[in-house]
Amino acid sequence: MAGLIERSLLAGLGVLTLTRDKVKQFVDKLVEEGEVKPEEAPSIIDKLVERGETEREELRKLVRQELDKTRFVVSRKDVEALSQKIDDLAAKVEELVGKKPTKKQTA
Repeated sequence: MAGLIERSLLAGLGVLTLTRDKVKQFVDKLVEEGEVKPEEAPSIIDKLVERGETEREELRKLVRQELDKTRFVVSRKDVEALSQKIDDLAAKVEELVGKKPTKKQTA
């Protein structure tokens, strides 16, 4: 389930990141408008794509860390419920062996 959540979240984030083609289109438009020199365009494209990939990887790491934290959280209520079940089972075992509490044997 956590894998599905992570994949869904990352797929959604993928929509937010720009592909190289979209970056190129954007920079080409800036070149047409005179905002960027044509010789600067390839390096700007590379920098923007690299930055997007770096940020996406950092976001993946953060998502994984948060998912890992939530996978192993046990509440006090969970512990108390398990303790009660253990007590109930111990009582049943003692009842089955003749209503006598068992003592540990020493070697």
